[in-house]
Amino acid sequence: MEAVIGLLLMLLGVSHGVETYCDGRINGTQCYGVLGGTVVLRLMDSTSGIHIYQWVKNKTVILRGRNDKFITNLLENRSSFTPSDGTFRINNLSRTDGGEYTLIIYETSGRVLDPQILQLNIQAPVSSVLLVSECLSQGEMRVSCSSEGGDSPQYSWTLDGHTLTDAQLLSGNKDSNTITLGQDVSGQLVCSVSNNVNSVSQNKTISTCGFIFVDCISNGTHISQWVSEANNTLCVESTTARTSTTEDKEPGITVLTVPTKPPTAPTTITETEASTEGVETYCDGRINGTQCYGALGGTVVLRLMDSTSGIHRYQWVKNKTVILIGRNDKLITNLLETRSSFTPSDGTFRINNLSRTDGGEYTLTIYETSGRLLDPQILQLNIQAPVSSVLLVSECLSQGEMRVSCSSEGGDSPQYSWTLNGHTLTDAQLLSGNKDSNTITLRQNVSGQLVCSVSNNVSRVSKEEMISTCAQFLLILGLRAAVVILIFSGITVYFVRKKKKYEKAEGSAVPEEMDYENSVVMVEMRSSASEL
Repeated sequence: MEAVIGLLLMLLGVSHGVETYCDGRINGTQCYGVLGGTVVLRLMDSTSGIHIYQWVKNKTVILRGRNDKFITNLLENRSSFTPSDGTFRINNLSRTDGGEYTLIIYETSGRVLDPQILQLNIQAPVSSVLLVSECLSQGEMRVSCSSEGGDSPQYSWTLDGHTLTDAQLLSGNKDSNTITLGQDVSGQLVCSVSNNVNSVSQNKTISTCGFIFVDCISNGTHISQWVSEANNTLCVESTTARTSTTEDKEPGITVLTVPTKPPTAPTTITETEASTEGVETYCDGRINGTQCYGALGGTVVLRLMDSTSGIHRYQWVKNKTVILIGRNDKLITNLLETRSSFTPSDGTFRINNLSRTDGGEYTLTIYETSGRLLDPQILQLNIQAPVSSVLLVSECLSQGEMRVSCSSEGGDSPQYSWTLNGHTLTDAQLLSGNKDSNTITLRQNVSGQLVCSVSNNVSRVSKEEMISTCAQFLLILGLRAAVVILIFSGITVYFVRKKKKYEKAEGSAVPEEMDYENSVVMVEMRSSASEL
């Protein structure tokens, strides 16, 4: 029971925050969303010039708008619609969100455009991959690849960056989750598990199981088989290569051996880091002129062709430098082999640990079996640093307005968008700034759940904050000002009164002036009297 709960919690953790994007402006588009995650659907260019629009699922109206005014959103508690670019964002996806949706648009003239159908599929993402290997009795190695979670998982294998060949496989195929490798197979084995919403890989360095192949004639008997090197007693007279022939001292004995690469300890498997670090993006580059985007330090998966089947020769070039060369389903050159892999079966090229220098224009040249050269196929790869975090700072202004600033760390060419209570901000709510700027000023009566989203072509991060009006703040500010004024008034009155008391006390302490002339006369009179 604890294991089940742990798995559920892990799946929820993986799903939370996973966001997919789908352009549904083409009728019949198949879109995919992550269970518990977020999907951003592009339904139209914008609502400008549209008289009425409604988005319906099973006769239930999900969205309705008229003349750039948003009227109804059945999912308003977990979604938002942006009229300026026609995108509908649905959070916390569940299985019930899957299904067929129809967009109906009425032009200003009243004409109804052709219905636009979109199929939304909800899938649980692959959360982790486990590789388990074991040596079999004849030195073969069976490897099983299992994944936790994930709807409709698909498996693919590579060895040292190349798709496994039939010569390396004893049983199974490159698309199964269990394979059996030949006795002499060793190297960096990668199992990738993917569905339409994510892809997870696991790497292991595998070595042989300690078997060697012997091929000789001993005492007239032809011996040709794989044997354990540690316990082998066959064909031990010589250790020359398979193409060499030596005559033994005893007449009539010819010894032929086929030593393999010296094996290390049997079934030694070194676990390496899963190749899921960083942001991974996908781009279908089979259309000439495609613009692809990769995250700096992350991974990009480029679909260059349907497959290499039927292609005589192909090469992928950047600035006259050949990156890939292949011929007849065989990969000859990979200039980025230390951090990339090419899968001939589906024509995808996976580049890890992207740097700025990976950006640029790439050209694919294909020669058919007949020798005919197909039109060059150009792809532009742009490397961008992803947005890492978002900070919201708000302040009340003198007239009760609220200024809110949205800043992001990292991220090339960040683009900003704002919603309030799940709806795009309107001009009636804004005093200055616009919905695409990083600083806005809200009117005095605006309050609710404010969300700032910062995105570029490889990532999207949002920050939300519950804001209230500045009226209460201004009232408190006014009361504080009144208290300060009263305190200063009281202090002023106190010191004025104290000064008056001090001056009064000082005046009473000064002695009265004496009339010295009268005093002298009095003294003289007294003196005269005494003389008499």
